[in-house]
Amino acid sequence: MTMRTRVVAMAAAVLLGATGIALAPAASAASYHGINGGGSVLDDWQDEEQIGVDDYANSNATALWQTVLWADGAQWQDDDGISHPFEKAQIDGTFGDETESATQWWQAHFNLTDRDGVVTEDTWTSAQSRLTGPPGNGTVTYNGVRKGTFKRVGIKYRVRIKGAGSWKTAYYDKLG
Repeated sequence: MTMRTRVVAMAAAVLLGATGIALAPAASAASYHGINGGGSVLDDWQDEEQIGVDDYANSNATALWQTVLWADGAQWQDDDGISHPFEKAQIDGTFGDETESATQWWQAHFNLTDRDGVVTEDTWTSAQSRLTGPPGNGTVTYNGVRKGTFKRVGIKYRVRIKGAGSWKTAYYDKLG
């Protein structure tokens, strides 16, 4: 960097500082939009986004919710009204008819007022009461009729698609 470039850069910084304009570092430009955690796992999920067939229907956040459905032994109904268990293979991050039906079962099973198949604040809050794990980074367990396992790295939850493979950050706007 030449002396002239340094002087111009310093003058620009002084002027911007005097006008109250702050420049954010480029690294912080991309914000995190996923399932958050921090401190106790018992206060991780009550402030999460709504998910359903119309909201974040194809996302790793949906895969995290599907892991809860699988862990609780949720059932879904087909068009003929026949019930089927929500299987581990259905943890695919796609919130379709089967996930919506299994969510309705889950909401009824835990006596929630809203049983519309949309994961809202009440649904998240009810689910978080079954979480256990360390207050720091590490494994978080959802305690249903089966154990659902997540990772929490910093504030970011991670999930496995179909319950296997590598851990994926539980973004609302990304699948895979």
